Amino acid sequence: MRRTSTTSLQFITVLYASGRRHTPPSGDRAPAYFVDLNLDKIVDRIVQGREEYGISAFFYSPLECLEDILYRQEIIQDVTIHALYKALMAYSTDMKNIREISEEKTNRFYFYQQRRWELECILLYCQAVTALYERIAPLSLSSDGMINFRHYLRQYIESENFTGLYSTATMIRKSLEAVQYGLKIKGDTIIVELYHQEKNYSDEILDVFSKFKQHDVNVEVESRHHSFGMNHIEAQVLDCVARLFPAEFHQLDVFIDANRRYRDNTLDLFEREVQFYLAVVEYIEKFRQKGLPFCIPEVQRDEKAISAVAAFDLALAEVILEKKEKVVCNDFSFQKHERIFVISGPNQGGKTTFARMIGQLHFLALLGIYVPARQAKLFLTDTIFTHFEKSENIYNLRGKLYDDLVRIKAILDAATSHSLIIMNEIFTSTTSRDAIYLGTRVIKKIVMLDALCVCVTFIDELTALDPSIVSLMSTVEHNNAALRTYKITRKPADGIAWSTTLVIKHGLTYEQIKTRLNG
Repeated sequence: MRRTSTTSLQFITVLYASGRRHTPPSGDRAPAYFVDLNLDKIVDRIVQGREEYGISAFFYSPLECLEDILYRQEIIQDVTIHALYKALMAYSTDMKNIREISEEKTNRFYFYQQRRWELECILLYCQAVTALYERIAPLSLSSDGMINFRHYLRQYIESENFTGLYSTATMIRKSLEAVQYGLKIKGDTIIVELYHQEKNYSDEILDVFSKFKQHDVNVEVESRHHSFGMNHIEAQVLDCVARLFPAEFHQLDVFIDANRRYRDNTLDLFEREVQFYLAVVEYIEKFRQKGLPFCIPEVQRDEKAISAVAAFDLALAEVILEKKEKVVCNDFSFQKHERIFVISGPNQGGKTTFARMIGQLHFLALLGIYVPARQAKLFLTDTIFTHFEKSENIYNLRGKLYDDLVRIKAILDAATSHSLIIMNEIFTSTTSRDAIYLGTRVIKKIVMLDALCVCVTFIDELTALDPSIVSLMSTVEHNNAALRTYKITRKPADGIAWSTTLVIKHGLTYEQIKTRLNG
């Protein structure tokens, strides 16, 4: 029998609501904005330990269809149910064990040894699939994806192909386990023959010598792992046994040859795709245990009044938690007509982190998974553009300012009214006057595009260019301007040169240096 997917069933994928398999980008090509937003670090940690499944590509492919986003959101909420999570993890472990056995057989050189392990893999597969259904059958599921998968799984294990595979494999193993044979060993000669109910003298020998036994003795025997190994003598004995029992071993041969592809294609795809959800749930759990909030965001197709409560930078939070420090969360919101955040204020006050956070929230929302916030309302962007400061490239023969202009022009040419643009400290390599002029031109172009934008800048003048612009500022402690709160709030730009406070904090003013030098 040749095993293929049960084509009469409708379930195909747990990643796309459309019911067709989408092919993610080939290789490991992350979007251009990944590094700027620290998404590369986040994804690397999420997929860690699941490299064999090659699921990184799923994280490199943000969704474009709201229906697909909602489909995934429902599924990942089901996967957080402890019983379902445990069932899926157990199934993954079972299937991984089967793969390890299948790969190990390449190191086994003897024909019937391989055949026996191939039979075992089929049985383990049937048991794993059956156990998965038994575990998820009684669960109260809400998502269309998991409900449809459970229905598919029930029909599959009740199908003639599967029941025939399972029962035949079980019958063949029982017939092989019933095989009995005798060995006669004399010197270096071994004779393999049918077992004729010869008397076993082991019990009699033990009984005769029992009168000499004074007390029980614990004897340590070297333990060797023989799960896969077989030496050449054992292999020759097995070949002789196969000749003594041709019917049983012929049945094994026919069965294995007929079921080279016994695994269901859809279940194989499911096992890989479900790792996407398991990896995310496992990753965010460590943050939840520390009291950090996650939510399923409301993703809007047309409404641009985005907002979030108690949001945080996921990549930075991991670093902070490792240091056993407190993670600072921030809120933000746009009113109906607002489109652009211009963030100014003290250096090292969390402005860039805030900008990254908004980018991370939107990207994770486009994956259809939880986002780091207590509550979030986000926009279905067509893409994310980032313009972060980069070191000068000596090979392109362009100055830093010229390179900044080339990059920002490429962004403005490609952006649409559904794009999110994140700019961090642009035009720092030129004079303040030129920076104001260039920054104004860029912001006005974004206003005309009606795109969403987050702009971190030292140019306070940009906050007053248009009613769609919201001025945000990083804040400091009320009684100590050198201490940053890392809170970003709605506030008009104040024009203060906050760098002076850092100079004072680190003792680098003229008077402080002079005092130290004078001893």
